[in-house]
Amino acid sequence: MKIKLNLIILTAIIFLFAGNLKAQTNTPDFKPSHLKAAEQYLIATGVNTQFGDVLNKMVGASSSQIPEANRASYLKVMSAFMAKYFTWDVLKDRLDKIYAAEFTEDELKQLAAFYNTPLGKKASTKTPVLLQKGMLLGQQAVEDHRPELEQMMKDAFQADAAPAAKE
Repeated sequence: MKIKLNLIILTAIIFLFAGNLKAQTNTPDFKPSHLKAAEQYLIATGVNTQFGDVLNKMVGASSSQIPEANRASYLKVMSAFMAKYFTWDVLKDRLDKIYAAEFTEDELKQLAAFYNTPLGKKASTKTPVLLQKGMLLGQQAVEDHRPELEQMMKDAFQADAAPAAKE
């Protein structure tokens, strides 16, 4: 049930993201200086150097849901896939646009200036650790109440099936 529930949740997340991607077809044009400011901000935060570590941790964490007999193959395939499609060099230009859409050029320059200070560098190094701890906290909250969540899902799925049974 645990693997089936995780697959259902993962599938739901994929469909949510896929729907959002289709809806975001209008990409605004940004001045080159605005995109450069976004890139400088990302570099100041260390995203360019932390990119691989974050993805490796995500793959490693997700592998715990894979049966032991398939885990090594899963890690090999996911690592190869991530190295091909989820690197700083591959996604940098798209990341620049994401940040340029959320911040003005001046704001990005101010953020980059902050992240180049000693406090900004400390914040940058602590952020991945804090995010990981926050994710673990969320996972633990779900795990602590997993039976309740599973019952809620089971009830919801049964309710979904009930109208179909009447037809």
